[in-house]
Amino acid sequence: MTKDHTARKRRLPSLARLRTLALRWFLIYCVLYTLTAVLFDNWNSKYTGLSETVCTPRFIGAETDEELKQRLVTEFAPTLVFSLGEPTDLKDEIVVPYQIVPDRENAGRYVWRGAVAYSIDYGASASSIRIGFGAEGRSFSLSKSVIRVLGSVFGFADVDAHYGDVEMFELYLRPAAEEGYWEIDRLVIFPHGNGNGYSPNQLRCFRDSPILYVSRGKHAMYPSLQECNHSSVAQRQGLHLIAEQCSIGELYYLTTSPEFNVGDSSNPVNIFETSPTILENEVFVGEDAWGDCFWGGHGEGEGLLEKPCRARFRWW
Repeated sequence: MTKDHTARKRRLPSLARLRTLALRWFLIYCVLYTLTAVLFDNWNSKYTGLSETVCTPRFIGAETDEELKQRLVTEFAPTLVFSLGEPTDLKDEIVVPYQIVPDRENAGRYVWRGAVAYSIDYGASASSIRIGFGAEGRSFSLSKSVIRVLGSVFGFADVDAHYGDVEMFELYLRPAAEEGYWEIDRLVIFPHGNGNGYSPNQLRCFRDSPILYVSRGKHAMYPSLQECNHSSVAQRQGLHLIAEQCSIGELYYLTTSPEFNVGDSSNPVNIFETSPTILENEVFVGEDAWGDCFWGGHGEGEGLLEKPCRARFRWW
């Protein structure tokens, strides 16, 4: 055997060594995968929406003004799309007080106004971390187990969670060109208190219902996944350490029963005292839809709210 052949043989790794390296890399992969699954709910770059369609006029057959208003509420109720891993119990912790009133600035137009109310805003602990580069980007969000640990260790205040949250939307509805039909004229939403308006061609519907994507745990609403996932709670560009997180999780269809209609300033109704559903689930008992502040089911005197009031109902 020549010296060159012997040296070349020594340089080649043995089969046993290759097996050992493969096993080590496999174990490292398993550990990283497990940690990622435990700590994070989402890591992706592409968000696929629902089967969205252009919103079209709807026929509203009604003989009286009250019947017309209730039909408009029912036919144009938005579909809320909640994200995967949403911490809120959608069935037991959400109520949507609403009203429909003639628009003060545009005769013939109605404003369908709703307040999606939650007992808890999960704050920054429910945020994702996102690095955006144009239309693409990478993001990940903490898992519910991590959120619970952060909340128990640091407390709600330290991760910007708080009791009582209200996210508003306003749908402006007008008669369409064809008699008896109505259409959306404008949408206004208020993510984290900042009002944004949208024209009809910027909106999409799912099964004839306007779509609103709800950010995970913080509950701000957006008309598209792209806008949600390129937004930051801090309203900053680039690296979003407390970025919004929207994905396709559970769909929530608003209850449009007159039971949740708060009326208007000339005929106010405190549904938190009159609604059998609210009284039964006991989440928002003691609230006042027309009071100075909406406390989200946790009264001012309970010692939990040292911060100023975060949400108020204002109806015209």
